[in-house]
Amino acid sequence: MRVVIDTNQLLKMMMAGEKSPLLMAWHSQTFEVIFSAPLMEELMEVSSRPKIEQLLRFGQKQKFLQLIQRLAKWVIPISHPPACRDPKDEMVIATALSGQAEFIVTSDKDLLDDEPLKQILAKENLQVVYPMDLLKLI
Repeated sequence: MRVVIDTNQLLKMMMAGEKSPLLMAWHSQTFEVIFSAPLMEELMEVSSRPKIEQLLRFGQKQKFLQLIQRLAKWVIPISHPPACRDPKDEMVIATALSGQAEFIVTSDKDLLDDEPLKQILAKENLQVVYPMDLLKLI
């Protein structure tokens, strides 16, 4: 099973560490995480915000980023993904389509509630799901 995890969920995984069910499922190789340079850039930018950094223990961010570097399957996102309500989310879609992911895991309503987008993605066998919905499938 191939999965792209949106930045909002990656941050939760980073902060929770081994308390994250999603992270533990990934560790147990229940699914493969598809990743790209644009996703890493966004994760680095968001996790460097002072508000976020103060929530992390020393070394927690670096450990998580190393895990992504080591375990994720890296792809180059497609050039022209389908449009969505929030253009910032297009890199998530582009990464998922390039890596032939089956799921985008997010809590972002712009992805979860965009019915026209979900119909387009369904033709590519790609679903947008909440983390708990993915965990129920595995």
